[in-house]
Amino acid sequence: MSIKINPLNAIDFYKADHRRQYPVGTEYVYANFTPRSSRLAKMLPDFDDKIVFFGLQGFIKHFLIETWNEGFFNQAKAKVVAAYKRRMDNALGEGAVPVEHIEALHDLGYLPLKIKALPEGSRVNIKVPVLTIINTDPNFFWLTNYIETVLSAELWKSCTTASIAYEYKRLLTQYAEKTGAPLDFVAVQGHDFSSRGMSGIYDAAQSGVGHLTSFIGTDSVASIDYAEEYYNATGIVGVSVPATEHSVMCMGSEESEIETFRRLICELYPAGVVSIVSDTWDFWRVITEFSVELKAEILKRQPNALGLAKVVFRPDSGDPVKIICGDPDAERESPAYKGAVQCLWEIFGGTETAQGYKVL
Repeated sequence: MSIKINPLNAIDFYKADHRRQYPVGTEYVYANFTPRSSRLAKMLPDFDDKIVFFGLQGFIKHFLIETWNEGFFNQAKAKVVAAYKRRMDNALGEGAVPVEHIEALHDLGYLPLKIKALPEGSRVNIKVPVLTIINTDPNFFWLTNYIETVLSAELWKSCTTASIAYEYKRLLTQYAEKTGAPLDFVAVQGHDFSSRGMSGIYDAAQSGVGHLTSFIGTDSVASIDYAEEYYNATGIVGVSVPATEHSVMCMGSEESEIETFRRLICELYPAGVVSIVSDTWDFWRVITEFSVELKAEILKRQPNALGLAKVVFRPDSGDPVKIICGDPDAERESPAYKGAVQCLWEIFGGTETAQGYKVL
């Protein structure tokens, strides 16, 4: 992470002095982490009220080991204890939280905690604990729930993302089976473009790995790094395709837009997949004119190592259903009325599945 976190401070203030609030003589605190609600995950009528448990191993390796070692145990005791005391004194009042237990933890040299958990990737019923945690040294009974704040903060999104991805995959698989589409394609249909909407790149990496539990399609490069670093992932973890953005298309100018398309399709990416933003000026002109002029070049594309050879005309604006399937309120027989798929079918043709669905 770019910010240097003092792991002692990865808490809510109210946690700081629970050590003294527990009954005198307390030696062990046994806690659990339990998903309590799935109200936001009911995407399909037959949702079975289960979540995908994921994220614990990354949290243990990154935070409980790396961050605690780098930010606490490997630092001079006087330095970290003084920093902790200053934080507590300034916020809660001088001497409100004693620091002897922090000094003792530093002397111990590790976190005396035992975590037991269900296998990551398990689908678990709501209200069933996915992990339990207990201190292994009676002198540090306070530590079990001291880390609750960061445990929850680090795990909830990974579990949520993995659970939502699972439901998306189930939905896409159902429609692939219904229409006769190749099931292998489902793994890349659910593509992760969420990084820019996350609360920082570490959040994006961690959440994105949750997505990778069901799909391999991702534009989150950091998620693949996270999967390899903390989950020992090997082989193809995530894949994407060369793609443009509006800055690329604008720099090519409106007058030369078709030449930008030609350069991308024929020179830069003559094989495999290339995804081209097509709504910079006139999406329907691209679909009905540029595609005709470039038809021969598109049809002679060579497959890449994955066996794919596609040009993607990407509409980045408008109502997705109307753009792709047609707008019944548009002028009859106009490109907008027909929709992108029908327009391209009339130009390129395609095949039909055994179930009678068209494939461009």
